[in-house]
Amino acid sequence: MQPGRISVRRRLLAMLLGLFAVGLAALYLLVRGYAQQTADTTYDQLLRASVLSMADSLQLVQGEWQMDMPYAALALLEQAPRDRVFYRVATGAGSLVSGYDLPAAPERTEAADTPQLYTSRYQGEPVRVAWMERKIAGPRNAEAAVIQVAQTREARNALADSILWQGTLALIGFTGAALALAYWGLRRSLSPIQRIERELAARSASDLHPIAAPVPEELDTLVQSLDGFMARLSDNLDTLRLFIAEAAHQLRTPLAALHAQMEVALDEEDPGEQRRSLLAVLRNAEKLSRLVNQLLSDASVIHRSNVKQFQPVDLAELLRQATYDTVPQADPIPDVRLHLPAAGASPAPRFPGDSLMLREAFKNLIDNALRHGSVGKGDAGVARGEEGDGSIDVSKDGHIEGRIESRIESRIEDSAHDHIDITLDQHGSGWRVTVADHGPGIPPALANTAFERFARGPNPRTPGAGLGLSIVKRVVDIHQGTLSLSNRVGGGLEAVIVLPAERRDA
Repeated sequence: MQPGRISVRRRLLAMLLGLFAVGLAALYLLVRGYAQQTADTTYDQLLRASVLSMADSLQLVQGEWQMDMPYAALALLEQAPRDRVFYRVATGAGSLVSGYDLPAAPERTEAADTPQLYTSRYQGEPVRVAWMERKIAGPRNAEAAVIQVAQTREARNALADSILWQGTLALIGFTGAALALAYWGLRRSLSPIQRIERELAARSASDLHPIAAPVPEELDTLVQSLDGFMARLSDNLDTLRLFIAEAAHQLRTPLAALHAQMEVALDEEDPGEQRRSLLAVLRNAEKLSRLVNQLLSDASVIHRSNVKQFQPVDLAELLRQATYDTVPQADPIPDVRLHLPAAGASPAPRFPGDSLMLREAFKNLIDNALRHGSVGKGDAGVARGEEGDGSIDVSKDGHIEGRIESRIESRIEDSAHDHIDITLDQHGSGWRVTVADHGPGIPPALANTAFERFARGPNPRTPGAGLGLSIVKRVVDIHQGTLSLSNRVGGGLEAVIVLPAERRDA
């Protein structure tokens, strides 16, 4: 196992060991207290019995205390051979009647007519002492005597240690069995993970179907997340395979045509024919370059649509960039006019999204209007921007709040053939971009397939790959917007993008 990796089994076992250690320590203290209490209770009963026996043998004869020593009472205590037994009989005034000079009994406000117990020290050893008062009526007043019996603690300590040792052995055995059971239960609980591991290890690299192994409820969320990840990965791989297949199919024909035209140009001996062949090669190279650019743009949009790293973006600035990147710079240049909300307008045209995807969508929308929104002057005119009167209109309630013209327009305003207006306006709580041209529009039969990838009409008027509107549609859907196409009453096509308003917490 690699260093630094976390083991769930070891972590759980460590936690269980810690809990068992704490529990074992607590149980040990409880058993030790119980053992000491049991030993004290056993020998305390013998001490009480000895005190009562001696009290019964104590008599008051002619004002003097006399006792016929009951050795059987002390013999009970002598069953513990390691202990020593002491006794003391004294008058109520403290005069010794018989026995040893034991420590005095604790003072009490009331007479102790039943045996009482306390712990003290005698001859440098701890002793347990039982005592009581014996009262007998005398000639004038009642006389009292105090009987004490003491025993060292060796036997009761030995008994307590024996009980503690046996209890500790039982606790250790119980803890070992509990840990073994916990380890077995832990391995059994983690076995579903091992089943998932074996199932995934047995799969091929392309097998991304959901996990079939049964899992407990605690792992259900994890397995669902893993199944979702594999589903997304499968979709991405399918998209990548489809893109590679379509790119290979789309690039094969232009490359073959370009190769054939180059061979024809090389075989031509007439300079005029050779020039025409080279012009054809140039046109095909331009088509191929546009196709590659659109394929790369499509791949970039697909990738970023999976990432979805949205940030507030300025729609007005994105439209400026898209316009300057899309409008051709070769003469004659179409007349492009950009209509945006006035600087400082409220609300500002900001929107939470991906700036690269939105810019690609705007570029493809403008490029689509430039190529297909002309009155028709041939492919050569299209390539130079000589397509007629195409326009892109985006306005707020029909009023243009601001106008920014292309840096190219000022140079060729008088010679422009196309008139293109790009305007940004607020639509309800969102923002709207409307692209309107003066071309032939879209046939009703193609309205449902216009957004499909590589979809083109039966008689396309300009070269292209059929990816522009599909890219725009994908970007708009990712940003939860809407895209619609409709034919204008006066002729031409109108494409409308509506994007939701910026969120307050964005």
